[in-house]
Amino acid sequence: MSGDAPAGLSSLKALLPYVRRRRGRFAAALSLVFVSTLFAVSAPAFVKRAVDALESGADRRAVGWFALALVAAGLARALLVFRGRYGMITASREVENDLRTELYAKMLRLPARFFDENSSGDIASRVVNDVEGVRMVVGVGAMMVASSGLLFAMSLTAMFLLDAPLAALTLVPLVLVTVVTWLLTNRIYAQSETVQDRLSEVSTAAQENFTGARVIRAFSREAVENARFAAASAGYREANLDLSRTRGVAWGLMTLLIEATIGVTLWVGGRALVAGTMSKGDFTAFMAYQLMLSWPVIAMGWVLTLVQRGAACMHRLEGLLAAPEAEAPAAAPPPAARGAVDVRGLTFSYAADRRPALRDVTLSVAPGERVALVGRTGAGKSTLLQLMLGLYPAPRGTLFLDGVDVCDWRRDALRGALSSVPQDIFLFSDTLAANIAFGGRGAVSDADISEAAEASRLSADLPAFPDGIEQVVGERGITLSGGQKQRAALARALVRRPAVLLLDDALSSVDVHTERDILDRLEARMAGRTCLIATHRFSIVSRVDRVVVLDDGRVVEQGTHAELMAKNGLYAELARRQRLEESLEQA
Repeated sequence: MSGDAPAGLSSLKALLPYVRRRRGRFAAALSLVFVSTLFAVSAPAFVKRAVDALESGADRRAVGWFALALVAAGLARALLVFRGRYGMITASREVENDLRTELYAKMLRLPARFFDENSSGDIASRVVNDVEGVRMVVGVGAMMVASSGLLFAMSLTAMFLLDAPLAALTLVPLVLVTVVTWLLTNRIYAQSETVQDRLSEVSTAAQENFTGARVIRAFSREAVENARFAAASAGYREANLDLSRTRGVAWGLMTLLIEATIGVTLWVGGRALVAGTMSKGDFTAFMAYQLMLSWPVIAMGWVLTLVQRGAACMHRLEGLLAAPEAEAPAAAPPPAARGAVDVRGLTFSYAADRRPALRDVTLSVAPGERVALVGRTGAGKSTLLQLMLGLYPAPRGTLFLDGVDVCDWRRDALRGALSSVPQDIFLFSDTLAANIAFGGRGAVSDADISEAAEASRLSADLPAFPDGIEQVVGERGITLSGGQKQRAALARALVRRPAVLLLDDALSSVDVHTERDILDRLEARMAGRTCLIATHRFSIVSRVDRVVVLDDGRVVEQGTHAELMAKNGLYAELARRQRLEESLEQA
C-alpha cells in the first residue's frame, strides 16, 4: 500500500502468507462470486427487453420467455452465491485456525518475562476476539469487497452503455460518498482499536474475578470487584457507542447521497423519457442498475468498519507475533545429562530498573549431589532455580549444565534433563493420572504413574477420592488441599526421572511426618541424581550433602548443617529463629 494509506491498514499485509496457503480455495470462491455477479447484472437487461417488447406490442409468449430467463438467472445466481459464500467462509475459517494455532505455538515459545508483563485476560482476548475480527475481514469482508466491487463496476458500465451523460451525472454524489468514506477511515480505525483494547480490559477483569472468586468472598470484596468490572464494561460500552456514532454518520451521509443520486436519475431521466429521447425499457433498466448500484455503496460503509476493525485486530496480533522469543541455542546439548551444575559470577535482574535478584553468585554442584538453598524470603533461591530451567535468560557464561552454557542448550533438551516443583502449583482440570503423566517424556505407563504417586506419598490419599487416581481435580487443582497439590506436582516431576530435580519450597504444605516419609522415598528414587532444594524448613537440611545460604542475592555461607551451626552466622540465626517459632506454636 502507498505511504498515504490510512493508518493501520498496512497491518493487513501480515495476513497475506495465511491467505496464500489457501489461495486455491479463495480463487475458486471468488470465481463463483464473479459469475454470480454476471447473472445479477443480466437481470435489468431482461427487464429492459421485456418492457421494450411490451412497448412494441409483442405477444405474451415473448414476454414470458424474458420472465423465464429472469427467474433462471436468479436461480443460477442463488446457487452460485451459496457455493461462493460457503467457499469463502470455509477458507476464512482455515485462515483463522492457522493464525490461532500459530499464535498458540508462539505463546509456548515466549519467555516467562512476557507473561510477567502481560495479563492473561489481554492475551486470551487477542487470541480469541482479535483473531475473530481478522477472520471477518478475509471471509465476509473479502467476499463483500469482491461482490460489491464487481457489481458496482458492471452496473456502472451498463449505465454508461444505456445513457453516458446521465451516468456521468449520477457519479457526482458517488464521488462525494468516496470522499466521506476516506475522511472517516482513520477515525474508524482508531475507534476500532480502542474497542478491542476495552474488550481486553473486560476479559482481564472477568478472568481475574473468576480465578480469584474465593479470595474476593473471603475478604468481602464483592462490591469493589463488581464496581471494577462495571467500570471496565462501561468503558467498552462507551468505546462501542463512539464507534457506532461515527458509523451512523457514515451511513446517514451515504444514504442521503444515494437518495440524491436516485433523485437526479428520476429528474433528468424522466425529462428524457417525456421528450422521447430515452425509451421506457432503457429508463427502467437504468433505474434498476441505479438501485443495484446503491447496494455496493451502502455495503461500503459496513465493509469499511469491518476492514478497519480487522486491521486494528491484526495490529494487536502483530504485537504478539513480533514478541521476542528465548534465544535460539548455538550448539547441540550433550547426548545425556549427568547433572553437573556450575554457576560462575551470576548476576541477574528481572528488569533494567530493578535491583539485581542475584549478585555475583558462584556455585558448583557435582552430579548426584543434594544441595539445599536456604535464606530469607527474597534472597534469590527461586530466581536461581528459574534460571536453571531457562524460564528467564541467564547472562551468557554464567550458568552451565554438564559444562555446557544453558544458553546453548535447546530449551526442550534442557527441560527434558530437569524437572521442577515450583512454589505456585498449577494443575490442569483433568484427572490426577493425567496431571502426573503430563510430566513424562513420551508415553507414560500406569505403572510409572503409580510409582511416582507412591514416591510422592500421594498414593496415601487416593482411597479418599471416589475415583482414586482417575479423580478430576478441577481448575488449578481447586478440589485438592495445599499438601495434596504439592504431592501431585512432585509426582509429576518424578515421573520424568530427571537428571536434576529442582524443588522450590515444594513440601511447605505437608506436615513434618509426611515430609520425613517423602524425603526417605526421594532418597531412594533420586539416588545418583542431582537435587537442588530451595526451602525455608530446616528439617530438610539434615538430608542433604551441602547447604548454600543466600542473602540479598549473594552466597554468604555454605557447608553441612553442623559446619554452618558451628560458624554461628546467618544460617545459625535462621535455624534458631525457626526452632523458637516451632516451640511457641507447640506451647
